Amino acid sequence: MDRIKNQANKVGQLLLASDTGAAYTKTVTLTWAILRETGILVWLVICLVFVGADWFWNNSIQLGRKARVWYSGFSEKAEGTANQPLGTTGQSLVEAGKAGATYLLAQAKQQLGIQQEAPVASAPSSTPALAPKPVPMDPPQPLPVVDPPIPEVVPVAEEDREEL
Repeated sequence: MDRIKNQANKVGQLLLASDTGAAYTKTVTLTWAILRETGILVWLVICLVFVGADWFWNNSIQLGRKARVWYSGFSEKAEGTANQPLGTTGQSLVEAGKAGATYLLAQAKQQLGIQQEAPVASAPSSTPALAPKPVPMDPPQPLPVVDPPIPEVVPVAEEDREEL
């Protein structure tokens, strides 16, 4: 029993010592600081990825437009055929998500401390906008109604029935 009391006294002295409280306080404070700074670093990396994706998106669109203009010089179509640009198909989807993406990009740039660019009015393009040309079509014609011929039933002769 004395051995237990002696060990309990040693543990009590260690726990109640002024050095123990200071060490635990310092450990908890340092751990919290590390976690907080790590969280900020992760957030900044997420913002950087978002800004990088926006940069890549804008450059990809510009490159695609330049390639389309370049390719359209090689693939001039006849006057009577349809000439609808490929980009008009997804134009409404791009415009719908543009406002939200602009807001998120501004917030990410603010978090990273990147200077906000003043919105510049888009200058008119040197190339004329491609508008779909109507394709001339004949008015729809009704399909002819065709009655299928009814086959004539021919009775089988007696001698042919034996073979069957």
